[in-house]
Amino acid sequence: MIAAGGLTPAWVGVSLALALGLIVAARDSVFVMAYSNIALSPDGGGTWGLSRALPRQLASELLMCGERIGAEQLHHLGVVNRLSETGQAMRAALALADNINARAPNAIASIKELLSEADGSNLNQQLARERDHFVKNLHHPNAGIGIGAFLNKQTPTYE
Repeated sequence: MIAAGGLTPAWVGVSLALALGLIVAARDSVFVMAYSNIALSPDGGGTWGLSRALPRQLASELLMCGERIGAEQLHHLGVVNRLSETGQAMRAALALADNINARAPNAIASIKELLSEADGSNLNQQLARERDHFVKNLHHPNAGIGIGAFLNKQTPTYE
């Protein structure tokens, strides 16, 4: 997860943000992939991240024109997960992290792995992977903790 405020550093900063699972940005943040402005091609996985996060035409424009794009527009496009007021991006990112950290770490790890594998899989392969992770997590002690807490209307504390 990354929290962005103001002008997000060009190049690797944007590539790094795209590589992470979640982006929280202040409303006034801007992102830029300015490689073409100085006769370079992107590195740091920027083309990989943008090609998966945005329609090809928009990714091409951002990379080829080297123009700034605001956090509000990226939020509208689904690239930025959460917007915050100026100066509050870190606080919002930490609140989101607390929310995720309150969940079973084995389930979060499975979700991350399944999402990483989904792009290169057909539906049958992904369904098989989901089944395998589901069964593995069902037999993990945290499943009993989570199900028990749900049935008893309590907040679970995972291992």
